[in-house]
Amino acid sequence: MLAFSYRTAALLCYLPLCCCWLNVVACLLWLASEPKENRFVRFHALQGLMLGGVLLGVSLIFRILGAGARLSAMFGPGSRMVGAGASLLVDLVALVVFIPILVIHIIAMVKAGQGEVWKLPIIGDIADRNA
Repeated sequence: MLAFSYRTAALLCYLPLCCCWLNVVACLLWLASEPKENRFVRFHALQGLMLGGVLLGVSLIFRILGAGARLSAMFGPGSRMVGAGASLLVDLVALVVFIPILVIHIIAMVKAGQGEVWKLPIIGDIADRNA
């Protein structure tokens, strides 16, 4: 059975990025302070950091697409309604993508809090090799 503090440390690695980047701070703190023998916390810190990176990359893509759609609505030669519709479409697709990512964060927090090692596809294997 893992100590409560290790489970709490692992759980904090999966806070969504909307929480003032606390997960990045927690992940970097655990990676810098935990010895190599504590694979549980180091695994969750690496996986949480990579999951945050994926979320940041996806967010950046949608921000660029949304800005382009809004600019086309303001300055484009076509109808403003088409540009506004494109902007709304980008926002809806972003919502459809971000809700599952939030669910993944919640599941990972629960699993880490229970002391389980729950590997996500691709980034879980990378985290496991480098923990």
